[in-house]
Amino acid sequence: MDLEPVNKEFLQAMRGIISTVTVVSAKNGENKHAMTATSVASLSLDPPSMLVCINREASIHEVMKEGLGFCINILSLGQKNLADICSIKEKEEERFLEGNWSELENIPYNIDSQSNLFCNCVQAIQNSTHTIYVGEVTKVINKNTFDPLLYKDGNYLD
Repeated sequence: MDLEPVNKEFLQAMRGIISTVTVVSAKNGENKHAMTATSVASLSLDPPSMLVCINREASIHEVMKEGLGFCINILSLGQKNLADICSIKEKEEERFLEGNWSELENIPYNIDSQSNLFCNCVQAIQNSTHTIYVGEVTKVINKNTFDPLLYKDGNYLD
């Protein structure tokens, strides 16, 4: 079966979905990693859990392991630059120079983000080119404003 037409139509369909832009961050020893992600979703309230899908070729992929922590930084409308820099492979070294970063229990997080969800990875599910990470939420930091950065059809929405 020729999947090329299906792949093309699938991509077109996905461009119609509005997604909240997040940056997933984690640390391996002294090496901090961050990656822009829109394949992030809540899984359950009991216990509070999130799903994060990451391509196996992403540098953060090897840091995301069962038993280790990571943070889902839900970006605010004014954080387009952070989203851009964390999505360009050649700018990996610059990612933590954009915006205000700190660490909580050895997990890097962006202070300027609308929300920060700290997770412990409880399961990693391999699927084709990606891994689905299940994170049990251990701490949440919310700002008082809710104006998330949104993405649709290859562009940020204002």
